[in-house]
Amino acid sequence: MSKRGLPALVAFGLVLFLLVAEMVVPVERASAAPVDLGPDGYFSGLGVGALPVASGNWASTRRIVFGKQGSTGTYGGATVSGGYKTLAKGAVASVPDADFGQNQAWTKSATTSVAANEALLWADDVVTAGFAFDTNIAYRNTFDSATGSYRSNLATVSDAVGAANYSSFEQSLLRAAPVEGVCTAAQTVGCSSGSYTQQSDSVNGYQVFPLSIGDVNKYFNHTSGWASNANLACPADSCANGASGSWLRSAYWIVPVGAFSVRSGVGPFNDNTNSTAFGLRPALRLGLDGLLLSALNSNQGQGASGDLRLTYVEPGKQLDSWSASVSGAAGSRALSLSGSSDLGSDMGWKVVDPVTSMVLGSGRTSAGGNMALPETLMPDATKDYDLYVWGQQDGSATVGLTNRATEPVKATITGWKVQVPPSYGIEVTGVTSGGLRAYRIGDYTDTVFDHTGALGSVKLTTPAAVVSAVLAAAGVAGGVGVDAGNPIGWVGSHWLGYPSVPLSDDVTSAFSPYAGSLQLFAQALAGDTGSLGPVAGSLPAGTFSSLSTVTLPVSGPGLYLVVDDSQASGGSLPIIVGTRVFNPVLDAGDGRMVDFADAGVKGKPRLGRASLKTSVSDVSKRVVNDAGMDGFDLGSQVEYEIALQVPDLSSFSGVPYSSYVFALSDVADAGLTLPAASSVRVLMDVPSPDTDVTGTPGLMVSVSGQVLSVDGLKVLFAESDGASGVRNRASVPVGSLIRIRYAAVLNTGASLSAPGGGGLHPNVNTATLTRSRVAGVSPGWDDAGAGVESRAAVAHAYVFGLDLVKIDKDDASRKLGGAGFEVSRDGQPLGFVQLGPGVYRLAVPGDVGVLSEVFSHTDGTLDILGVEARALSLRESVAPSGYFKVPAFTVEVLPVWNTDASEVTLASYRTHGTSLAFVSRDGRAVMVADPAHSLANLPYTGGVGILVLLVLAVLFLVFAVRPYYLSHRAEDKANILG
Repeated sequence: MSKRGLPALVAFGLVLFLLVAEMVVPVERASAAPVDLGPDGYFSGLGVGALPVASGNWASTRRIVFGKQGSTGTYGGATVSGGYKTLAKGAVASVPDADFGQNQAWTKSATTSVAANEALLWADDVVTAGFAFDTNIAYRNTFDSATGSYRSNLATVSDAVGAANYSSFEQSLLRAAPVEGVCTAAQTVGCSSGSYTQQSDSVNGYQVFPLSIGDVNKYFNHTSGWASNANLACPADSCANGASGSWLRSAYWIVPVGAFSVRSGVGPFNDNTNSTAFGLRPALRLGLDGLLLSALNSNQGQGASGDLRLTYVEPGKQLDSWSASVSGAAGSRALSLSGSSDLGSDMGWKVVDPVTSMVLGSGRTSAGGNMALPETLMPDATKDYDLYVWGQQDGSATVGLTNRATEPVKATITGWKVQVPPSYGIEVTGVTSGGLRAYRIGDYTDTVFDHTGALGSVKLTTPAAVVSAVLAAAGVAGGVGVDAGNPIGWVGSHWLGYPSVPLSDDVTSAFSPYAGSLQLFAQALAGDTGSLGPVAGSLPAGTFSSLSTVTLPVSGPGLYLVVDDSQASGGSLPIIVGTRVFNPVLDAGDGRMVDFADAGVKGKPRLGRASLKTSVSDVSKRVVNDAGMDGFDLGSQVEYEIALQVPDLSSFSGVPYSSYVFALSDVADAGLTLPAASSVRVLMDVPSPDTDVTGTPGLMVSVSGQVLSVDGLKVLFAESDGASGVRNRASVPVGSLIRIRYAAVLNTGASLSAPGGGGLHPNVNTATLTRSRVAGVSPGWDDAGAGVESRAAVAHAYVFGLDLVKIDKDDASRKLGGAGFEVSRDGQPLGFVQLGPGVYRLAVPGDVGVLSEVFSHTDGTLDILGVEARALSLRESVAPSGYFKVPAFTVEVLPVWNTDASEVTLASYRTHGTSLAFVSRDGRAVMVADPAHSLANLPYTGGVGILVLLVLAVLFLVFAVRPYYLSHRAEDKANILG
């Protein structure tokens, strides 16, 4: 391959790569939780189903402080250590017949089950004085019973300990559920002389409970019967509060007055249920979902030994502000941290290795807290170590030792500098009385940025937790062939407004205020938000009481469903919108949050922006067939839809049906040719969607010039009340939609819009609804005369033009006339009609003298009129005399739409194919620079290259022959002289 060919191939490959990258459907990381809590340290290091004591021993298992210490506020004023050890990390199923070593039916019981992401903890000592299992005169071994709603003394004390020995926050972390392996017979009978099947699950749920006899086997690996077991003993073989040991909850059902216990220094044993020697050594099932940190009780640091204290996120608590930096030299680096939150000014933190998911270090800002960074565990200065920061309220021995925390924010420490992450939000504009809630329904992956730093592409994937809900909603909205593994990716490529080639089937849904597959999909999701996980962002009611633009903060990058809680009373329909994407290589500030370079063009929605869409609209109008949001060619049909809402006639009892007015007049600009009345359709959404009611007797459609009128619309929803008034028909609910559909043609008199400030001139249709009123004019309506009012809705249709200027490549002031071009789109040549020198209009049906070439005027200008804003390919067929042709190039018009896609606010040019076609500085024209026949402009084509070789060859001959000629001339002269 030649050296010239290699760069060309590389360039071609790069262009192909960029094209493929741009075709990836751009549309958001979500998880079941709204925020990333990261690993906690201790529990995240235990595998699913771990049994720390059974697989090791009691002494080697880390001690966790939880609940209260001392005797203040505890059940019965008993002294408690607040120490617990982990017996299991779920999920662990209940074993129905675990035996502690006697191999007798009556020594077996079911074990305590542990749910997924839950831990089973057991206190390291008894927390009560001794008490009887049952305090009735005829004491029995029934734990609880549905018969007479009986609860044993052991069950009652368990509940009382749960209510007294833990803070209310800690109680919220405990799961109340039935416990396995107990007697549930009537108390008067108890369990005896039966089989193992007498043991049941408890009737009631318990947050705190005694262990079962089977747990001794399962969670302590005790299989030696009555033999002593240090793992079961109280500290120093002496239980607290004067108790001789602790009750177990399995019934000893050889006799109904027997139950099991664990005595200090002795293995499991059976005792009479009226014995008062044994207390409660509580077990509990602790949820781990909100666990943020397990750290040293002393200073919240990390260490291989020492008691651990837990820090949990309190739902809804947030950081207000925070700052962090690293101070100190190598060997003494510390984290400087400050901020404020719903929990005060104290803060907590942890550093996590993102590769190993290990907590390397942690601490707190409150008195005695660790702030030293784990330098030896962070040796790579180029690595991004995750830093989690939160507001914290420390627990206490008297209230409960567990710390409360806000939702954390996540940053990184790189090269001993704290890198603050971006905050994500969606700018919402509009008016509503309700509050907004956001749910994340899509994740962003495989992000690609273009050479300017703008977003090139991002893949949309479905979080595992919402796959089922998204798939079901897509089916409700009419999706066929939806990707079951990634339904939100399918929705994005079909309905979200990101055009593909060929165009997807419903790219206008993102803008439709009341129709479209995307809106149906959004409504289906909004009807089952319980399946979408926690709320990922919210704004309270009253935020949009007047027209406002407010940022709705969300938990991270992605695709969101935004739900208005007042939709049923006229609030916004649900909205689906993606966040912008963070580009870390750009300059700091908002500039790092980027969108697609062509956002707003051809129907591509702007990321991070949403407009509230009211679900109550008396009259509205829109263009429904501009799928690419690029306008129309002259001669094209523009399809319009006018939507009217059925009014409430409950106050019109004094208005006769014959006098009631509900009529529509639609006036079109001269550039639009209205259809025949027979082509207009009237639809309703009752009794089923798109019910055609055009032929209803009494409904009259007429077209006269530029006015389309629909009279008698009242027959669709109103009737006489049988007396002197009008009322709503029972079969047509108030608020039902009446839709009027028709297509108009953009004729040669249509208004044209030009980029770069050349003027935006839409072709306007104005629909006006006139209706009866019984009192004053309704808000937002105009007085249309005695007893009537009117309201208008406008729709815009755009046709664009291109202005090109032909110039000398080396002298831009020299304009070039006579340059000819062939114009095509999507590989198909376009025809034009000449309106004047250098001015051409797109040909429409019926035109004669249609031209396949267009030529620049003597002043270099070339105007191409009447085209939609899609890419036009231009190939120079005739170059001005003395100039080379430029390579083929493409010109696009890029319209930018307002937030509800009803009006173009700006249009600009973009060129591709050659640097000789470029946008002028003022943006109003595309400059096409032809190279003149000169050495400076070689080689622009293959022919020029040949000319270069010919010129060089001539020069070579001139300079090579001249010395030879002079030499021979001298010889001749010498010979003559000789």
